[in-house]
Parts: sequence; structure tokens; C-alpha cells
Amino acid sequence: MKEPQETEEVNIRDAMANAHASVEHVEEGGGSNWLVSYADMMTLLVMFFVILLSFSTIDPKKFEQMKKSAAEEFGGSYQVPFEQMSKRIQESVRNLGLEQSLNIHQTDDGVEISITGTVFFELGSANLKAEAVDLVRKIIPIIQAEPTDFDIVIEGHTDDVPVSSKLEYQSNWELSSVRACRVLNSFEIAGFPKNRLTAVGYGDARPLLPNRDLSGAPIAANQEKNRRVLIKLTRHAAPTVGSESVASH
Repeated sequence: MKEPQETEEVNIRDAMANAHASVEHVEEGGGSNWLVSYADMMTLLVMFFVILLSFSTIDPKKFEQMKKSAAEEFGGSYQVPFEQMSKRIQESVRNLGLEQSLNIHQTDDGVEISITGTVFFELGSANLKAEAVDLVRKIIPIIQAEPTDFDIVIEGHTDDVPVSSKLEYQSNWELSSVRACRVLNSFEIAGFPKNRLTAVGYGDARPLLPNRDLSGAPIAANQEKNRRVLIKLTRHAAPTVGSESVASH
């Protein structure tokens, strides 16, 4: 099996060979010198763009923004990514009567399912509550029914209250990471491919609302909202040229 770099080298050699053949054809036909120079310039341009492509990485978010701008500029229509998927998930959540426990939000990157952390875990714990296990079991079939090609990112978030020294976790970073992994395990057990799953913990670094007022006193209602788990369905990131590959033996 050829490595990505070898494939790019073969493509470049093929492009040069084709361009060289075109130059020879021009010379045999008695064309003017400017045609030869033009063909040489085309050869260089082809090589340049092939090399650029070999090092390029497409940013899906920027690509969608470019598509939207182009559609608006030329009077065309723009289909919002994941729009239909978001509507289907919202409808399924309503049909199951889960709209009070889940918040479905469409983003530029995909669909975001937000669950209050207190629904999932006891304070300072990473063990899923019984009602959380039941909720995840209801969410998973809804996501599995979606035909869209997507990845799943599980995010854990906490409030700013320091983790007690009596607990097994040393920080909110660690606690939020373990919580995200516990939820991810449920998706893996349900059959989602490992290469489509990611768990990440943000601790108290990304609060939805201020954890404390201007005097430094805690705002309990805000802290509760900041303790949350996010299930993000995002566009599948296709492997890029030059990325790591595992050789088969």
C-alpha cells in the first residue's frame, strides 16, 4: 500500500510527464516559441498547485462560510448544514417527552445536545445516576437513526467550586474529563466506532454564565447551569494528506 507522500510524488511526476508530452507535441508541429514557453509555465503551475494541495487542510467551518457568501453573492440558495438533522432530533426528543431534560441547539459545526450536569452526576462524582443511564439509552437510538456522516464529541463542564481533597479527583479538569469518558463509554458500547468518538473535559474554563457575582459570592443557579454535559454531533473530519497512518502487517 502506497504511503500518502508516495502517492503525491506519483501525481506530480504524472503531471510533469503530461505537460512535457504537450511541449514535445507543440515542438514537433512547428509551433511558435511562445507556445513552448506557455506550456512550460502551465507545467510549473500544475506542480505548484499539486504541492499546495498535498499540504492543504480544509476547515469545514470556513468552507461553509465561503459557500454561504458565494450563494448570497450570486443570488443562489444556501442549505444550512445539519438543519434537517437538528429538526429530526428535536422532534424525536419531543415525542419521547425529553425536552425538559435536553436542550437541542444547532451550531455552525453541527448539532449540540446539552444536559444539565446535576441530571447526570452527584456533586463531585463521575458515576452516572440511574436516571442519567436511562436518558443516555434513549438518546443513543435517536442519534443512531441519523444517516448523516458525523463525529461525536462529548464535553464535560463543571462549576468553579474546587474539588474536595476527600475525593479521588485532584481538580475540576480531571473530574470533567472522567465524566465525559463515562458518557462516551455508553456510545462505544452501543456500537459507535471509536474513531468517531472524542471525550474532552473543560473543567470550569468555559462557563455559560458567571459562577460568582462582582463581590465574589457564588451564584448557585448559574453554577448549576455551568455543570453540564454536551453531546456534539459534528461534521466528520476526513483524514488529510500527510496525516499519520498505521501500517498493516
